[in-house]
This record gives sequence, C-alpha cells and structure tokens, in this order.
Amino acid sequence: MSTPSAAEVNPDSDKTALGKVFGWLAAVLFIAVVVQVGLAGYGAFHAVHAADHSSISKKTIENAFNAHVALGYIIVLVMLVLFLVALAGRLGKRNIKLSGAIVVLGIVQAIIGIASESTPAIGPLHTINALGIFTTTGLLAHRTMARRRRTVS
Repeated sequence: MSTPSAAEVNPDSDKTALGKVFGWLAAVLFIAVVVQVGLAGYGAFHAVHAADHSSISKKTIENAFNAHVALGYIIVLVMLVLFLVALAGRLGKRNIKLSGAIVVLGIVQAIIGIASESTPAIGPLHTINALGIFTTTGLLAHRTMARRRRTVS
C-alpha cells in the first residue's frame, strides 16, 4: 500500500493562512446553501399566500424569489473563491477536486435556474442539483472542520 503524496494530503495545510481561510469559507458556504434552501421555500410559500388573497402577477412571484436569486449568485462567487484558495494554498488533490466540483455544480445551478424560466420542465433539475450542492458543501465543511479539530487536539 502506498502512502499519499504531499500533493494529495498536506498535514500542515490546516495550519497555513490559506488552509484556515479554506476551512472557514467551506463552513460559511454550507451555511449560505442552507439559507438559500430556506429562501426558495419562502419564495414558493409567499406566492401561495399571495394567491390566497388575490390574483398574483409574475412580478409578485419574482419579488418573492429576489433574495434567493441574489444569494445564489453570491454563493457561486464564494464557490469560485473557495476553489481558488484550494489551488493557491495547494491544499491537496481531494480539496481541489471537491471545491472544483462545487464550482461546476454552482454554475450548472445558475444555468438551470435561468433556463427553467422559459422551460419549466427542466425546473426539477434545479432542485435535484441543489441537493448535490447541499451534500457536497456539507461534506467539505464537515471534513475541513473535523480535520481542524483533530489538528487542534
């Protein structure tokens, strides 16, 4: 059995400034994704609530999702920064691949979200991809925080 190379696992990566930034960015990103899911729920239920009281316009529905859309773009930017930090800090192949996959999922999410407005049939892919983003960012945040706790102990 071979041991991982320094490029795959850098035992001191959590002690470097970029390693610490990476860990905090991963945690903040996961929290933002959880908030994003909540904002999607708010948008949907706000539209239902508005429809209960009167007929609603497209503008009413769009307004309900404005925060979801804005946070979505911020999340994609944070995903990109996370990936760049992993590359710049040489934080190991696994962190680089995982953060790179997160960027791809984020870009795909934005594309699906935009395309779903004119082609609602692909809308469910937006939700399914969101589950992938939630899982992947949660895994990365957990891994970085667990590794930090082991390093501190």
